[in-house]
Formats: sequence, C-alpha cells, structure tokens
Amino acid sequence: MVSDQVTSAVETEQETAKTLSRATLKRFAINVVSLFSVNVANMLLPLLTVPYVVRIIGPERLGLLNFSQAYVAYFTLLINYGFEMSAVRTIAANRTDKALVNRTFSEVIAGKTLLWILSTLVFAGITWFTPDFRSHIVLHTCTYITCIGVVLFPIWIYQAMEDLGRVAMFNLGVKILFTLSVFLLIRQPDDYIYQNLSISVAQVVVSVVALYVALRRFDLTFTWPSIAQLITRFREDSTLFFSSVMITLYAGSTVFLLGLLGNAYDVGIFSAGSRLEGIARSFVSLGLNQAFFPIVASAFGSGREDGLRVVRTTFFPLVAFMTVVSLVLWVIAPVFITLFYGDKFHDAILVLRIVSLLPILIGVSNLLGLHTMLNLRMDKAFFRITAIGSVVGLALNSLLIQKMGFIGAAYAWVAAEAYIALSMYVYLRSKGVQVVQLAYMREAISFSKNRLAILFKQR
Repeated sequence: MVSDQVTSAVETEQETAKTLSRATLKRFAINVVSLFSVNVANMLLPLLTVPYVVRIIGPERLGLLNFSQAYVAYFTLLINYGFEMSAVRTIAANRTDKALVNRTFSEVIAGKTLLWILSTLVFAGITWFTPDFRSHIVLHTCTYITCIGVVLFPIWIYQAMEDLGRVAMFNLGVKILFTLSVFLLIRQPDDYIYQNLSISVAQVVVSVVALYVALRRFDLTFTWPSIAQLITRFREDSTLFFSSVMITLYAGSTVFLLGLLGNAYDVGIFSAGSRLEGIARSFVSLGLNQAFFPIVASAFGSGREDGLRVVRTTFFPLVAFMTVVSLVLWVIAPVFITLFYGDKFHDAILVLRIVSLLPILIGVSNLLGLHTMLNLRMDKAFFRITAIGSVVGLALNSLLIQKMGFIGAAYAWVAAEAYIALSMYVYLRSKGVQVVQLAYMREAISFSKNRLAILFKQR
C-alpha cells in the first residue's frame, strides 16, 4: 500500500515535471521579469517622482490626479471588453494555427477600435455636460489620451506567445524618459496635470512601438473582420467583459466613490496608502499571473487533470510568497509613507497596513478564478461570483466611506476580496474540483526545489 502511494507520488511529480519542463520554466522566468519591468515602468517609475511632486502639489491635487485616473479607468475597461483574456486563452492553445492567430488578432484590434470610438463619444458627453467634470476637463483629457494606447498595446499577443522581453524593454526605456520629464514640467501646483499627461503620452508611444514589433516578429496580418465575426467575438467575450466590470465596480471604484462621497484629501490619502500595495500586487497578480496563464491554459489544453495538477502544485508556494509580501508591506508602511510622501500623509500608514492583506486574498482568488475556473470554462459561475462580490463591495464602500472615510474604503476592499476568494473555493469544491489539497504540499516543496535547481543549473 505504501509502495503504491510512493509510486503514485513519483508518477504525479513526473507528470508535473513534463508540464513544467526546464524550457517552460526558463521562458516563464523571463516573462515574469519582463512583465515586472512593464509594471515597474507603469507604477514604480511615476512613484519615484512622488517625493518631488507631492511636496509641490499637496494631497488635494494628488487626489485629483488619482480621481481622474479612476474616472478614465471605466473607459479603459470598456475598450478592453474581455478581449485580452479570451485572446490569450485561444492563441496560447493554438499558436501554430496561423489563420486562427491572425483572425483573433484582427478581431481584437477592430473590436477595441470600435469601442474606443464609442468611449470617446461617451467621455466627451459626460465630461462636458457634468459641471464637476467640466471644471477639470483639461486634466481628464490628458488622462484619457492613454486610451489610445489601450487600443494599440498588444501585450496580450506577447503574453499568448510567451515572448514578453522585447516589449518590456521598449516600455521601460520610454517610460523612464517621460517620467523624468515630470521633473522638468512640474514647477508649481497648477502644473500637476503634466503628471498624467506624461504617463498618457508614454503609453501611446510604447503601444505604437510594441504593435510594430509584434507585426514583424509574429508575422501578423490585419484584416478588418466581417460584421458577423465581430458580433460573434463580442458575444463570446461578453461574460468575461461583465466579469471585469464587476471586479472594477468593487476594486477600481474605491477611489471614484471616495471622490464622490468624500473629498480630494480622502482620495489623496487612500491613493498614497494603497500605491505600494498596488505595485507589490502588480508583480504577483499581473506579472506572475499573466506570464503563468498561458502555461496553465496550455496544460488544460492537454487535459483537465494536467491543468489541475499544475494549479495544485502552484497553490502552496504562491500563498507562502504572498504571505511574505503582505508581512513586508505591513512592516515597512511607516517608513515608506514618511519617506515618499512626508508628514502630511501620516494617515496613509493605516491604509497601507489594512490593504497589505490584499496580495494574499487576490493571489488566491486569481489562482482559483482566472487560472482554474476560466480554464475549466466556468465563465458564467465566475461572473456570478464577481457580480455578487461587486454588490457586497459597493454596499460596504457606500456604508463605510460615509462613516470612516478612507479607512472605511480600505476595510471594504479587503472584505470584498475575502468574500470572492472564499466563494470561488466553495464553488469549486461543490463541483468536485479541490485545488487546495494538503497532499500536494510535500509535492510542491519537492518539485519547487527540483525545478529551481534545474532552472539555475549551469550547463
């Protein structure tokens, strides 16, 4: 009996090793580093200007900058629709099918273009006819320019092809130049709009360069799709779109709701407190997940058990890493806030310590939802869970922001994420899918040691 268990464990590890081969892990490591550099360019580089900028513009204008970004994020959401996740899932499992890759590429670019036109009309109408928005129309327009980059930036094609190194270098180089331009442009409080303008222009430049390289590198051909093809694409990706809407309603709307129910100071303090957590989470949630998703999708393409084996083996190392990240955020909160933002932002320390729980919660929900439920084609269940979670998040935000301000917003966000992670776990178990199994802990430790040894072994 013991011999059979040992043999089964060895066979399981061998199967996992086949799925996560040395070449796959090396490619994964390169893509993680590449995606991390993209996120560093997008989030950390602007942060480097914070000690200089916030001392000139103050908490209120910082709040306006972040409120504008939260406002434009809704249009970014509409433009992305659900195309990118669906496209990665399709292309990652069919990379050798040239016709399918080109058709998917064309449908995504065309769909984003049409949604950008719609978004621009809606943005212009809301911004002009709403007095509060019109009073900051220049700021919002500067921020909205980034939506052009959202249409053109083909990070999803690089992601599906597991080839993110080149676009990361372009992104990093251009963002460095435009971030440094902030020091030249912001000289007095009213210059604060240049912060968002520089980020937007950088995004557009990077997107154009990345699209050009993708067309050449992957030999892509764009053909405007037929109406029938576009309708099919919109219909197939609608569930992922509405799931993204639900996620944004409870996670991305916090700053927006603070601006509506609170004041600019609340927005500034919350934004300062959640910024470092956002950077840490971007490495794990965006970096690791985006690089890992094509690997998991490919494994699920080989078979249900192959995909689940990869997810189960990954769970415990991921949770352990996330726990370390959260602990570090909690410990360094006072030092980080004081160093980067100054004494005026002392209230942001508590915000950072509350949201330091998010890397663990979001990491688990991403593994259960994005990697497991979506690859098992449980799209509707994923939508239902995120929809209910968004209602919970919005209700908590509306209640707690009015009573506790930015502190209430932080508690509401953590509570909503905890609800979603728990709901996904319960749903998967109800369907006989047990991602969290203690039996896999020993295998995960053994496998991780072996794979790391192989990955860094000298030739």
